Amino acid sequence: MTMRIATFSNDGKGGTRFGHDTVELNAGLSDFLATSPMMSSAQPCKRYFFTQLPSGFSSSKDFSARRQICVLLSGEVELTSSAGEVERFNAGAVIRLDDTDYENPGRSIRVIGDQAAHILSLQVE
Repeated sequence: MTMRIATFSNDGKGGTRFGHDTVELNAGLSDFLATSPMMSSAQPCKRYFFTQLPSGFSSSKDFSARRQICVLLSGEVELTSSAGEVERFNAGAVIRLDDTDYENPGRSIRVIGDQAAHILSLQVE
């Protein structure tokens, strides 16, 4: 079984692009449960933090200082790549940000609707 996640990365041409990746889910990987649910293998994480983006928040020319996995806990956001690709994400979405090229920031984010967006960010590097 797999779970699909969105990815956002540098395109090697000074811009950014969307992609998708799959995470393999397997049974029985947990040492603390005799019969564990479907889960992926464990991955290292350096640190984590929470962010609140208010309703109406909008930014441009963003990039990730470090590779990170973001989980949208509440709200709805819209990400736009430098090529004009647009994707909307609702609560529960998982996005891997690999766009770490600070010399070519190319991501914009906008909070959609009247609810703040709460995000859990897990830095993997």
